[in-house]
Amino acid sequence: MDHYYLFVITTLLISLTPGADTVLVTKNTLVQGKEVGFKTAGGICAGITVHIAIAVLGLSAIIAKSVLLFAIIKYAGAAFLILMGIFTLFSKKRNFTSDATTSEKTPKGSFFLQGMFSNVLNPKAIIFFVSFLPQFIVPGEHNLLKMMIIGITPVLITFIWLFFYVNLINYIREWFNKPSFLAAFQRLTGLMLITLGMKLAFAKR
Repeated sequence: MDHYYLFVITTLLISLTPGADTVLVTKNTLVQGKEVGFKTAGGICAGITVHIAIAVLGLSAIIAKSVLLFAIIKYAGAAFLILMGIFTLFSKKRNFTSDATTSEKTPKGSFFLQGMFSNVLNPKAIIFFVSFLPQFIVPGEHNLLKMMIIGITPVLITFIWLFFYVNLINYIREWFNKPSFLAAFQRLTGLMLITLGMKLAFAKR
C-alpha cells in the first residue's frame, strides 16, 4: 500500500485510454441519451467488480493459465463486440432528439448488460487484474483487505470518469442532431466495434 498513489495514477490513465467500453458508452449516450449512457457505464463498473472479485478469489490466475478457458472468454468477447458492431452498422438511423419512444421499447436492463458483458468478456482485463493488483500488495497480514481496498479503486475511478464523460457526450449530442452525422457516426462506431472484436479474436496472450 506504500505505492497506492502510483496504482491510482496508473488506473486513471488506463480508464482514460479509449477502448471497447468507451465506444459503447459513446454510442449509447449519443443515440439514446444520458440515462442509457449511465446504465451502460454502470454495467461496465459491474464488469470491473466481477473481475476484481474473481481476482481476489484467485480464479483469475486459473483462467489466465488455462489456454482453453482463456480462448473461450476471448472468442465470446470478440463475438459480442462483432455482433454489437453489426447491429449498430445496420440499425435504423434516427435523430438523437427522437429517441424517447425507441428507448421505451428497449428493455432498460439491456444497456446495463451491454456494458457489463463488454467488460467481463475481455480476457485482457483478467490478465490485467491478476498481474497488476498483486504488485501493490506487500506480503504480510490483511492481504485480503488490502486487495479489496485496491480492487474497489478501479471501480470508483471508472465510475467518476464515465460519469463525467457521459455528461459531456450528452451535452454535445444536440450539436450533432443531423441525419448525415448520425449516419456517419453509426457506420464509424459499428466498424470500430467490429474492428475491436476482430482484434480481440486474433490477439495473443
